[in-house]
Amino acid sequence: MGRGPGLGRRLGLTDRRPTLRACVVVLAVLSVSGCGGPEPATLDVEVVEPLVPAALLPAHPDLVVDVDCGSPDPDRLGPVTCVATVSGVEVSVLVHRPAIDGRIRVESPALLVDAADVATRAAGRLEADLGFPVAVACRPAVRVAVPGQEFACRATDPEDRPMDLVATLIDTDGSFRLRFG
Repeated sequence: MGRGPGLGRRLGLTDRRPTLRACVVVLAVLSVSGCGGPEPATLDVEVVEPLVPAALLPAHPDLVVDVDCGSPDPDRLGPVTCVATVSGVEVSVLVHRPAIDGRIRVESPALLVDAADVATRAAGRLEADLGFPVAVACRPAVRVAVPGQEFACRATDPEDRPMDLVATLIDTDGSFRLRFG
């Protein structure tokens, strides 16, 4: 046998009919499986609303309250716009329809500021100003990045003396003003 262009044809390697038959079978199976299958999952707002806090802020669902998705058409496709209150600020939330496995996806364009980041930056500022290291802890765990939102912080110097502070957000980037509180 030679190695010319006819080798594949002589060995039966260039016959495209088996590949074509396999594609037709796969498409037929996929199209039949779509017919008569279960209906797409509908959105039951009364079931979904209590799930939004844990989906939106898994580490701190207690900071999400008053989720309201209104009265959407349960058979309508696409996400549902809801309103949730996060640390006292109303934010828009998109709740996507349940996936095949029944899980929902929740997303929000709201920017959040983490208290641990504020505490770290506040400790750095205080150390630079005071000349000695301090430990800082702030609460609540997150705030929506809206000017005027406040974190209650407590700084502790090396001799365990506490100082109460307030970190007030001044912009949507998480910058803050620090004052004694």
